[in-house]
Amino acid sequence: MIKLTNIFGGRRAPRPVQPAPKKVAPKPVAIPLGIPQRALIDHRDMDPGVDWKANEWRPIAVFKIPQGTIYRIPDGEPVRLYLKAVASGSDVDNSGGGSAQDTTISVPGIVKTKMRAVTLPSTSHPEVAAWATVGGTRQKVPVKAIDYAAETVTLSVPAGENWTGIKVYYVHGDGEFRIRAQRELGNADSAAALLMDGAFGAIHTVSQIDDEEAPTWPRKVTLIETNRLVLEVRTSRRVDWTEEAEHMFQIKAFVLQVKVQDKAALRRLAEIDWRGGI
Repeated sequence: MIKLTNIFGGRRAPRPVQPAPKKVAPKPVAIPLGIPQRALIDHRDMDPGVDWKANEWRPIAVFKIPQGTIYRIPDGEPVRLYLKAVASGSDVDNSGGGSAQDTTISVPGIVKTKMRAVTLPSTSHPEVAAWATVGGTRQKVPVKAIDYAAETVTLSVPAGENWTGIKVYYVHGDGEFRIRAQRELGNADSAAALLMDGAFGAIHTVSQIDDEEAPTWPRKVTLIETNRLVLEVRTSRRVDWTEEAEHMFQIKAFVLQVKVQDKAALRRLAEIDWRGGI
């Protein structure tokens, strides 16, 4: 057998050196369209969730992250959170009366907070808001007196007025809350991560005005479009997410406008961040 060799000599010609493949930078999952701006997530940004049910975890309010944005909540920032229970009062018809008529509503579990004191009667008490339908119009009505020991609120119906649908919203100390991050369509617990939780009896009785005493956001978290920030409660006191209640819910954040290029990758990174990293 004839063995083939290099025709130019006994040695094989050296193989040409192949250039190393060029490294291609990974495509960013999102392109910033500006610089981060300070933002405040508060109750006005929240949509109502589901109806309250006694002593069950219920998502009563939801903040949906807008399309084309990334929210970053830094750790250590003060959190403002006062959630009110609601109690109903009986209708009072004083349309034929010659003087004001008092009505007293039971408010089980009411607590006195460290918010500023207000002279009563008043329609601007920070802990209690009262509403009624007067002459066919829904309106806020003055709180005449609050008895924290007896757990009652007193209202005064002027002569010549008929009040129906009386509601009293009040800060209480029963049960607990939690704030979770969740996929927009993820109702299972596997699609959610706990970010903050606590007892109403604790958070409603510390000074949330004093930054040294106020509760703070526990850790950095990133929220993207298709994410939701969900406020859940478990309490025996009815809680309705309504404008009348004047709940206080405030979390400081930064918001960045972005052009999303890889939604799936961005979602995975956000969910890793929820759970404190890999």
